[in-house]
Amino acid sequence: MANGTPAKSSAPAATWVTYREAATLFLRGATVRTASLIALVVGTWLSAMNQWGQIADGHPPWVKLVLNYATPFTVASLGFLAARRRRNVERLVALLRDDAPDS
Repeated sequence: MANGTPAKSSAPAATWVTYREAATLFLRGATVRTASLIALVVGTWLSAMNQWGQIADGHPPWVKLVLNYATPFTVASLGFLAARRRRNVERLVALLRDDAPDS
């Protein structure tokens, strides 16, 4: 608070209120980096655990393999967006302020 001006909000820039805004964030790629890394790790693990025999035999089940990567990508994207919903961010900031020791 310099010169009597209020401090800027500590909320992330990529917050949303309406589902349309959430869809826009998703379509603009806000979740891609985080969700892709999770999908790579989890999808590879699922594929190795569940379809390795078919892959090794040269008959990979392509639909199952795609789902092994698409499912964790979708779940991670939804988690990313849920954590950035403005209502949730404002609640967290309020909780952190309540728990902060008085200076």
